[in-house]
Amino acid sequence: MALGTTKTFEAILGQHAAPTLVGIKAASLLSFRKDRYRDFNALLASYQPCFSCKGIATFRVAEGEAFVLLLFYREGALMETMRKAFSVPEARQLLVSLGYRTDDALADLLEHLRLRMRLRKTFPHEIGLFLGYPPEDVVGFIKYNGQNFCYSGYWKVYANEKETRALFEQYSVCTHEFCTRLESGTSFPELVQAS
Repeated sequence: MALGTTKTFEAILGQHAAPTLVGIKAASLLSFRKDRYRDFNALLASYQPCFSCKGIATFRVAEGEAFVLLLFYREGALMETMRKAFSVPEARQLLVSLGYRTDDALADLLEHLRLRMRLRKTFPHEIGLFLGYPPEDVVGFIKYNGQNFCYSGYWKVYANEKETRALFEQYSVCTHEFCTRLESGTSFPELVQAS
């Protein structure tokens, strides 16, 4: 098994987090197999200066011996995303029923998400709210057990299909452009945009 390189790491980030890296999405969730890298923690740490100066933070949502689930996010954008989620009655009711508090700081919301992940040992459905999925789609997914959606792309869509399709297209174009420029030699730090 070949060990991953910085190029592989950057390609994975581009493929799965480009909209967050360029600032059009608040957060992206990525899973890494740590055993595919010589020293994953050192590799991640080597990117922290780039992330920090561009306004991107990382949060370990879950971690095991061989994997880590990382949330890459822009703090102000994610706090605004969660504020909007709490302003939608159905989403607020869901979050409060799961132990989130409307007056919590972002760090507290993320810690509670990590706790819920550990307790459930699977993805808590509210994680979609942290990833910027529209509250009506997260609530619809829960209500219909992932069925009866009107469209499926980056997530299952239950409302506002036209607007969401346009957003999916924006994410796809962003990802394609980011990855194409990365493959053609543009440096990763140059592609990541400051907030």
